[in-house]
Amino acid sequence: IDFGAGIGTIAELITLNTCTRPVCVEIDSTYRQTLQAAGFSVHESIDDVSGTHDCIYSSHTLEHIEDDDTTLRTLHARLKKGSSLLLYLPAFSNLYSGLDKTVGHHRRYGKNEIVNKLENAGFTIECVHYVDSLGFFAAYLVKLFGYNTRYGLGSPVSLIIYDKIVFPISRLLDRLGLQFLYGKNIFIKAIKH
Repeated sequence: IDFGAGIGTIAELITLNTCTRPVCVEIDSTYRQTLQAAGFSVHESIDDVSGTHDCIYSSHTLEHIEDDDTTLRTLHARLKKGSSLLLYLPAFSNLYSGLDKTVGHHRRYGKNEIVNKLENAGFTIECVHYVDSLGFFAAYLVKLFGYNTRYGLGSPVSLIIYDKIVFPISRLLDRLGLQFLYGKNIFIKAIKH
């Protein structure tokens, strides 16, 4: 299941790399139409998905849901025993900024916070680490100075510089061990036992 599938970018990658078409869950009706046109089975809510599944992954979705505890319990119920939940979330609540609020985030996640929420929902944590160590500082700058899509942080030029220069360096630093200290995002693999 692709929980919060958007326009299907990750679902398409999964399909290409595994020859398995994920079931997509997406609340936005325009995105659902795009997913359906691409041939995916699409549902508006996780509650509409029947049966149990081998894996659920979700990228930047849970932070948009006010009652994330109930959602995690529902995701747990949709998994087969021994199956994985993969989450990619914004990290560090102290980085929460006006940009987070603008894009509809209810929170950013601390490592202990998300681990506790997942364990309370019945999961066992297999892996947890941060992603984009340099992005931590970029997010902190956005918190301090704001997000200006025209001239400053968030402008097209700043995003190109970040994607082409800063992010590749950040990935290298993550692999060298910074992923265990801090990052803009957090990745978790949890197992239903």
